Amino acid sequence: MENPFKKVIHSEKLPDIIKNRVMDDINVIKLALDVTDLLTIKYPEAINDILNFSNKNKNKSD
Repeated sequence: MENPFKKVIHSEKLPDIIKNRVMDDINVIKLALDVTDLLTIKYPEAINDILNFSNKNKNKSD
């Protein structure tokens, strides 16, 4: 079976506008992943650590 990507003309260049749009879309996806990671994993872990730390301090003082 032939590779269809080998048929693509190598001398043609994409316009810079298309390259910029693709890079902008990739950056938006990365930002969305970072925000999702922050809100679903890191933020709850930080709250949990703070609450556990304050509970340990209360137990030690009793």
